[in-house]
Amino acid sequence: MDGERTTDGRRRWRVWDEHEAREALAELSRSGESIAEFTRRRRISAQRVYYWKKRLAESGAPAFVAVPVAPAGGVGQIEIVAEGVTIRVREELDLERLAEIIEIVARRGRGC
Repeated sequence: MDGERTTDGRRRWRVWDEHEAREALAELSRSGESIAEFTRRRRISAQRVYYWKKRLAESGAPAFVAVPVAPAGGVGQIEIVAEGVTIRVREELDLERLAEIIEIVARRGRGC
């Protein structure tokens, strides 16, 4: 349960940090459940989920990081890991297509 009881029986809610919120939203996404089903099963407030979805969506697009590329001649692979999602592509993939893929994953993570 997400809330504990105080000595007088009132609920005391444990606050999520950003890492916990991202993990919960990733679990929600993987589960295929509605927010209502997910929060009922986890015994957490739906408002908490909506709050964190909105807050994390407002934090902006994922940051891009330079990655080393394998030397010419070999078929290299680029791996991008962000928020529980791993994308693996051949290094020869067109950069515009890669950007499209990243945008699709980012939108999915924001629940769009």
